[in-house]
Amino acid sequence: MIALSWVPWRLGRHLAWRLVWRLAQWGVALVVVAMVLAMVAAPGAHGQILDRTQDAYRVTARQWLGPLSAIARRLFVLLATLEIAVSGLWYALRRESPDEIAARFLLKFIMLAVVLLLITSAGTWLPPIVNGFARAGEIGSGSAFTIGPSGIVDLGLNLALHKIDLSGLPFSFGSIATALFAVATVLVILLSFLLVAVIVMLTWVEAYVALAGGVLFLGLGAFRATAAFAENYLGFLFYIGIRLFFLYLLLGLGTSLITSQIAALPPATTPEQMAEVLSIAVTFAAIIVIIPRTMASRIAGSSGFGLAAALRSL
Repeated sequence: MIALSWVPWRLGRHLAWRLVWRLAQWGVALVVVAMVLAMVAAPGAHGQILDRTQDAYRVTARQWLGPLSAIARRLFVLLATLEIAVSGLWYALRRESPDEIAARFLLKFIMLAVVLLLITSAGTWLPPIVNGFARAGEIGSGSAFTIGPSGIVDLGLNLALHKIDLSGLPFSFGSIATALFAVATVLVILLSFLLVAVIVMLTWVEAYVALAGGVLFLGLGAFRATAAFAENYLGFLFYIGIRLFFLYLLLGLGTSLITSQIAALPPATTPEQMAEVLSIAVTFAAIIVIIPRTMASRIAGSSGFGLAAALRSL
């Protein structure tokens, strides 16, 4: 009898300790989350740090263009000499007429001159490929303002901290679940908008690196065996531009819808209302993350400029 009465007491004490430990974990998590949210939501705490970081990458990447263009020109001259030597040998073996050889050499020189022009004037000819698509997306979205990464985070803060209201929640054991759900909702909303901001900044940084650093691969366009690398580079610039086009097209639409929804929605005080606000943020993030990349891959994924094939055929 003593042994049998000891088992429930031991089991009850074990469950009580587990409950206390779990509540302590949740308490620490709530304190940490509250501290993070307080720092993030404080006026001037984050400012325009993401926009400034993006601008820093843009300014730094521009400094690569001059040295890498010089390397690309030297590489171009070396490979162009090899291409002309291989073509002259091939023409001699085929015993073509002088007029036909002169015509082929003229076309080849024109093609190589175009590639050299892209290298020497990369800062003039290449940025409009990316910036033009991005600007077209901004205009097509019909948005009255251009939102940057920091503005996206601010929009998420406004949605998370102003539309999740726990001020009227009674202080009781039964309201703990609602409070925990509210904290999880705020975190997911903030992470969703932070993910969108990171995607926008990452895409632009990718464009800056490609425009400035990728010019080196244009030097490979002078030889038939390596011209495919230059083609792939140009195709990648179009891919980034198309991706930015759809990105800003959807950003303008999404931010306008969320701004109007924030103004129309009452503060969420129940889990059902919080789930509605949560669905807005998650859907917005999913659209921005998935659709631009998919559309750009479909449109620019198989693009080709025929440079390598043209050098081989001439």
